[in-house]
Amino acid sequence: MDIKGINKLIEDLKDNLGDALLMSDISSFKIGSSVAAYNANPKTAALVNKFSKYMLDMIVKAGVGDSCNYYAVEVAGQMMMYVLLANDYCWSILVDNKQVANGMIIVGVLPDCISGLRKMTK
Repeated sequence: MDIKGINKLIEDLKDNLGDALLMSDISSFKIGSSVAAYNANPKTAALVNKFSKYMLDMIVKAGVGDSCNYYAVEVAGQMMMYVLLANDYCWSILVDNKQVANGMIIVGVLPDCISGLRKMTK
């Protein structure tokens, strides 16, 4: 794991999304806690980590596939949480829907984030 690279991923995300970024947290499935964060709540990060690991295990167990790049959850009708999965890490990104379009995140932001997460967590 490249911790400087992981911190740079979060800094780049902050630069790209500005005020639309409400929270960002990269955590390890192995230790169950955060390795880098911006404006994150440790309890929320731990819950997202646990849920993501469970969901990924169920996808594999069900025979649907052996991996998942990301999933998204609408929160309170005005926020969206994207959770990226790679190499036993999850990266949760909470954004304000009123400031950035879902399609812009999926097409313009997530591909580079997923690629960067894979690279920095090898």
